[in-house]
Amino acid sequence: MDAEQAEVRTLQSEVAALRPTPGEDTARIQKSFQEIYQTDSEGRESLKDLRSNLEHLESELLFLSTLTGINIRNYSKKTENLMNTEVAEKNIKKVLQSHRLSGNCHMITFQLEFQILEIQDKENLSSVITDLNIIMEPTSYSELSEFVSRAEERRDLFMFFRSLHFFVEWCEYRKRTFKHFKNLGRNLKRILERT
Repeated sequence: MDAEQAEVRTLQSEVAALRPTPGEDTARIQKSFQEIYQTDSEGRESLKDLRSNLEHLESELLFLSTLTGINIRNYSKKTENLMNTEVAEKNIKKVLQSHRLSGNCHMITFQLEFQILEIQDKENLSSVITDLNIIMEPTSYSELSEFVSRAEERRDLFMFFRSLHFFVEWCEYRKRTFKHFKNLGRNLKRILERT
């Protein structure tokens, strides 16, 4: 019995030592509130930075849309780390990004699905498009499907966007020229009818 009572007293003294005194408890609560307030104010600052950054990106996107005529309506991205033991031992980081976006360039709508593989070692970062799929609504322009196929084969996004922009620009010039000659033909017909 004496051994059990000694053990109970030992446990009671350990519990008492673990209990905070009223002053310690108040100090710990105040410290917690300070940390929460500091985190909250940092969160507000980072939220302001995010809003500012978002506004900047939106103005950049608007500028690019105005300049190129290409409007992006929807965009999504998924990232996957591709790590295996051989790559990890060589300190090489591989990331596969899957992108989907849809948009239009004047009267032509498109949807893109592509993957980018990023490989980073100690000194270099390289990116390569591993897959590109371009989906477009059918049009009467056979030239359009030809350059889309070429862009897919070469996995060249820049070529796609540049060619799409110039193709649409060319179509607009063609329509205006056709309209001009149509009006010119009408005017010539009227002149000939008068004489």
